[in-house]
Formats: sequence, C-alpha cells, structure tokens
Amino acid sequence: MRRCIKEPTPAVLRVADQLAAAVDAHLAGDTATAAAQFRLADGLAVFFWLNPCWYDVEANVVCRNPEGDTKVLPRADRDPQRSVPRSVQHEVLIRDGYRCRYCGLRVVSADIRKIAHRIYPDAVPWNARNLRRQHAGFAAAWLQYDHVVPHSHGGRSDADNVVVACALCNFAKDRFTLKQLDLEDPRRFEPAATDWDGLERLRARPAAESRTEPVRTDGNGLDRLQATPDSEPVACRQSLQSHGGAYFVEGASLSKGYLYTPAINGKSRWFRLSDEVEAWPTRQGAATGYALRCNPVLLHRRGIKLPLLLSEGPAAGSRLESEPNV
Repeated sequence: MRRCIKEPTPAVLRVADQLAAAVDAHLAGDTATAAAQFRLADGLAVFFWLNPCWYDVEANVVCRNPEGDTKVLPRADRDPQRSVPRSVQHEVLIRDGYRCRYCGLRVVSADIRKIAHRIYPDAVPWNARNLRRQHAGFAAAWLQYDHVVPHSHGGRSDADNVVVACALCNFAKDRFTLKQLDLEDPRRFEPAATDWDGLERLRARPAAESRTEPVRTDGNGLDRLQATPDSEPVACRQSLQSHGGAYFVEGASLSKGYLYTPAINGKSRWFRLSDEVEAWPTRQGAATGYALRCNPVLLHRRGIKLPLLLSEGPAAGSRLESEPNV
C-alpha cells in the first residue's frame, strides 16, 4: 500500500521554502523580492502536479469494491457533525503541525494565502471559481482537515479520525476509503517533527492592504506586456495572471488571429488569440519566433513540453518538444 495518492515532486517540495522567502522579504520591507519569490512558487511544474489529480478524483480509485471494506451508511446513521469543529481543528493542528499526514508536504492556512493575495494580487492570483487563476504553490500547500474514515462511511469529525492534509491528498481522496485508494492509514505513523509554522508570522504583521507591486499600464488602465522595440503585443488585455507568464515559441507564425507552432511529431499546433491568449513577435539570441502568454493547460492539451518562462517579457526561452501525457 502507498502512503499518499501522488508523491510530491522536488518542485512541489520547494514551494514552502519559496513562500517562506517571500514572507520573510515582505516582513523585511523588500516587496520586490517578496513578489518575485511568490511568483517562483507559482510554477508550472507545481500546477501540473496538482492538476488534474485533485478534481478528476475517480481516476485515483485503485479498487472499486475491496473485500472487507466499510460501506456507505444512511444519512441518519452518520455523525451529525459533518464539518470539523474549530476545537477539533485546533487539537489536530497542535498534534500534526502544519504538515500533511499523508505525503508530508508543508501546508499553509487559507487565511495566510488571503493576506498574501490582498497585498500582492498580481504575484498571488486567486479566483475561487477558476483553477487557472489560482496560485499553484498556495493551492498545493492549502491546509485541509481530512476524515480518514469518510464521513459517509461512519467516520466521526473528532481528533481520532481527522488529520492534517494538503489539498491534493484531501480533495483527491474525496469520498473514497483507504482501501479503495490503496492507501496506508496515516494514523499508523507518528506525525513528523517539523519547525514549519505555516507562515503564521504573516498573520501577525500583514502590513498595508494596498497594492505593493508596480503596474505597467498603457494609459487606459490596462496592463501592457513588454515587447521588443520593433514590435507590439498582438493582444493587449488586463493581466491574465496566468501560471508562469510567457513562453518563447521558436519558429512560430501568426495568421488571421491564430498562432501556429513549428511541426511537432509531424503536426503543427495552433492557438487562437483571445482575452486569455496573447502573442507577440520576439527573438532569443539569433532565434526568432513569438512570445506566447496563455494558461499552461493549453500547452498540456497539445502535448507540448513546457518551455522556459520569459521573466518580464523577452528573455531566455526554449524549443518546443513533444511531451508525454501527465
């Protein structure tokens, strides 16, 4: 049996350190470094580790009807307290610390993310209704309280049945049992010792609520992407707050509102320019092509290996290659 549904990757494990560096810089008054560190934690590798595992939950089931497993109970027979009381949350947090009992990921309360979003809205995007507008690092490190035995199977909302979990381990587990997911019972293992404080120090000193990041505008209140001196953005909209910024597509071409990539495995891929897809001509050294700003999901759907990010406009890029399904 496995300890967790999906092992954290090195990029995911680095998120806590990047968020901590951002908070420390903010508390020291260095807002530029804080914003940069928050953006580093909003990486594509983290986004793809988290998605689609935490919303395509049926795919996580290993055995639908394992022998000897618990059964779904009628509602009348379940614990009337479905949500975990604050007193239980407090008790569990003291016992487990800010660390997932399944995968060991260091976690952060949603309250801390809300403070960071309020102060750094561009570097810490968050839209509750749109996964593409959620900061990947804060999403992955989102502190949850998980019912080890599902509430629907008779699990109680007490400290004996509730553990600290990260967002993936909680949401991907969903309503399923440990046996259905082929998971070890996390209560069999002692909570790992950690000095991670969940960035609670930001709660004590949140600083001003006003925007601290510089904004480039075109005079009409719209954020404008930087372009090379001899070019202009094809589409200039409000900031997409996408996961990672822009990508360099060497040898790409533009025609009638579509960006076309060079042939990948014998076939060109295309992107339709819209409010959520921007492109403009640029070069990287001797190579020419287009900078592309879009949600990384669009790259993934086309089987394109993630190019290197462009930091604040044209910068280091990479060639497109075919990417296996994640």
